Amino acid sequence: MIKEAFTKEEFSGKPSNEFYKLLGGYGIINTQGTIWRDQRRFVHGCLRWFGMTIFNKKNNNQLETRIMGEVRCLLDNLKSQKGRPLDLNHCFVISITNVICSLLMSVRFSFTDPLLHQLMVKIDEGFRLFGGIVFLNYFPFLRRFPYFVKELNKIKENKEQTHQFFQNIIDDHKKTFKSTNTRDVLDFYLLEIQRAELTGNSQNLFEGKDHNSQIRQIIVDLFTAGMETTKTTLHWAIIYMLHYPEVAQSIQIELDAVVGRKRLPTFEDLPYLPITESTIFEVLRKSSVVPLGNSHATTKDVFFRGLRIPKNTEIVPLLYAINNDPNLWESPEKFLPSRFINSEGRVTKPDHFIPFGIGRRNCLGEFLARMEIFLFFSCILHTFDIKLPEGHILPSLEGNFGITLNPGAYKVQLIERPFLEDSNSNIQTLPDCLNTKRMYIGSH
Repeated sequence: MIKEAFTKEEFSGKPSNEFYKLLGGYGIINTQGTIWRDQRRFVHGCLRWFGMTIFNKKNNNQLETRIMGEVRCLLDNLKSQKGRPLDLNHCFVISITNVICSLLMSVRFSFTDPLLHQLMVKIDEGFRLFGGIVFLNYFPFLRRFPYFVKELNKIKENKEQTHQFFQNIIDDHKKTFKSTNTRDVLDFYLLEIQRAELTGNSQNLFEGKDHNSQIRQIIVDLFTAGMETTKTTLHWAIIYMLHYPEVAQSIQIELDAVVGRKRLPTFEDLPYLPITESTIFEVLRKSSVVPLGNSHATTKDVFFRGLRIPKNTEIVPLLYAINNDPNLWESPEKFLPSRFINSEGRVTKPDHFIPFGIGRRNCLGEFLARMEIFLFFSCILHTFDIKLPEGHILPSLEGNFGITLNPGAYKVQLIERPFLEDSNSNIQTLPDCLNTKRMYIGSH
């Protein structure tokens, strides 16, 4: 039903709720109409340029090189812990942030950058605050109650502080912009603005909206969407390996047989790693990181399967319900990666498995997310045994509900698995992964 509906133009709108109003119609995730179509087309073109779609195999190696540089930094950092119990959250945040920021703004951060730490505190706070006012979308009269007035003010303050962080980077970026050298998504936008000014079309660009505000919200949209869901999925993958060590061992046996003990996995290995890929799919199904999916709205009165749905009706795809429906999955409560492997031993995805959404508003960064999750997850398992620290209890498989379904805090021990020789010798090095302060990469 979701697939049938969301492939139709009339289901491609966004609900005019508190979140939509707060953003003022800027960005890409929470816009609709002409500006949404134009921005989605433009961003998709940028992503294809940087190899962030499955159709651009020519540039996929460039994308993989960027990701593997951060994978190597993460592995170096984890090795330095010498098997001590650790919380992986900060490591995952830095690594995933650096991948997306390098593509968006040619910026990367060190593991000790205090400003990035402050940003992540604000982003986590923002997700929590938005999750706490979701009722306002359906009961708008509650916004007059003192509690929600206070929460809305907190959200506005959080938004301003988060946007200022990105505005500072944008301002620095403009100083080194050259129209002949597009380094990242931000440069593509600056070039588009320059062209509009030269052709006298500046007033019509972005449907007449403020150029700087639009760029900033685009960067915030792509950053938060690209970082939060990937980071959370990696957390769930590690937690499920703690609960199912026999699955982790099966993955390691497969990696050792296919990849060997002389190098790290690459994206080209994926077709030959059905146990690894099917485990990632099962993690995506069981974790349901975005349990309510990406909400849509009808752009006009719609008759769908005999029902009349009025214009501007919010449509919420309950991905959590789909992923746990016994009519669609055999024993959905069980963690069974083998459900994604057919009788021929190949990985298969049923039509109802849509972790990245479907239709006109499906996830723009799906290919990037899939590549990141595979490379980070497989390289961690290839390099370390994942253990529960002595005296610790297994982390809960019940998530904390919000915009995303996050696991509770937990710690792991990562015991290094020896390689036959230096596994990182074929991977591009990023300078001083652990100690470098904020730096700009590419030609400036």
